[in-house]
Amino acid sequence: MSRPRTLRRQLLTWLAGPLIVLWSISTLVDYDIANRFVNLAYDRALLESALDIGRQVKVLNDRIYVDLPEVAIQMLQSRESGRVYYLVTGPRNEFITGDPDLPPPPDPLSAKINYYDDEYQGKPVRIVALQLPVESGKNQGLVTVLVAENRVARTEFARLILLRMMLPQALLILLAAVLLWYAVGRGLAPLSTLRKEIESRSHRDLSALPEEQAPQEVRPLIRAMNDLLQRLSGTLAAQQRFIADAAHQLRTPVAGIKTQTELALRQSPSGEARATLHQLHTATEQITRLINQLLSLARAEPGTERAHTTEQLDLNKLVREATTEWVPRALARNIDLGFDSSQDGVTIEGDAFLLREMLNNLLDNAVRYTQPGGQVTVHIAQDAGNIALSVEDNGPGIPESERERVFERFYRVLGTGVEGCGLGLAIVREIAQRHGAEVSLGHGAGGSGTIIRVAFPKTI
Repeated sequence: MSRPRTLRRQLLTWLAGPLIVLWSISTLVDYDIANRFVNLAYDRALLESALDIGRQVKVLNDRIYVDLPEVAIQMLQSRESGRVYYLVTGPRNEFITGDPDLPPPPDPLSAKINYYDDEYQGKPVRIVALQLPVESGKNQGLVTVLVAENRVARTEFARLILLRMMLPQALLILLAAVLLWYAVGRGLAPLSTLRKEIESRSHRDLSALPEEQAPQEVRPLIRAMNDLLQRLSGTLAAQQRFIADAAHQLRTPVAGIKTQTELALRQSPSGEARATLHQLHTATEQITRLINQLLSLARAEPGTERAHTTEQLDLNKLVREATTEWVPRALARNIDLGFDSSQDGVTIEGDAFLLREMLNNLLDNAVRYTQPGGQVTVHIAQDAGNIALSVEDNGPGIPESERERVFERFYRVLGTGVEGCGLGLAIVREIAQRHGAEVSLGHGAGGSGTIIRVAFPKTI
């Protein structure tokens, strides 16, 4: 499986590639320069040896000889760069002294001093040929001095120079790669910031992404995303307006049907007609509740254009009032409804209308699904980080496998025998998320029933 492509890896590849090519070219150039300088230095040392030998060429009684002390010969044979071989020949190419099998220079010599490469004793050698004039009777002419040394020493020296040049360059390239890695990371930091900004957002937040701190190259991408968010927000707002308008339009005729049904029930004495009218009345009540919940859901969803604003609210007071309104309906079903709060001055920032709607849906679910003779209790508690509002009942409870799905729209747990439309807990979650709260569902006290907990973050 291939590794995913990243901007950092691509930039480093495009930057490191030319650096490596330049380093390779520099190595070849450096090797050539090092070779030239080493050859020049060794050739000069070789010429100095030939000149030293040439100064010792003398003529005595028309005979040419080389007055080379034994110490000088030992020095030539024990030089640091390796043994030096030499040969001195007379004007008629006759042997005078040295190593007679030393390779002769190319014929004819083009100058007084000539350098050439050859092999001697199976090894590559560098040879200098020096011609010196002698004048003494019949020996008048040019004496040729050949001095040779093994090329291995100068090759190793050139490699050593090259190695010492390459290592700093390699370290510089490695340092440059590290700096490039860091610099590219710093250059791409705005993209990471943008990613974190998007990841941390709620699905409800469709506001524009900030582009002030972004580099010029990234701003077109941010503008395109902001345009998409704006169009998406418009689509959601249009959808919510449609739901709200449709619900409003349905309210009046449904209310008329309900009124006419109630009137017909009063006028109908008995029989099948009354049973039919009763079923019709029940259906209109369900439709009315569905319309009201659709309106509540439209108000709670992101992008709504409601004029309600958040404010500092006394949660105890708001919950106590809402719970009190539900007491008659709880008594009608023989359910004990209570409010419990040991906290004083519990304040949150929120929308009173939406919070009341959320609590109404929680109480409606609890009262509706709890059996007659049961209990429903509303709690308020707070700790170091959260303020928790919970509604607990001792009803049949919700199976663990269904606890996440009950927050989906129009989803209802089968087999409860209670009429509903499956929007109550969806509305609760929407309103909770709008207030930055988290909703959790669990078993009630003693492992029976249900407790739904809404944890609000503290604002003070």
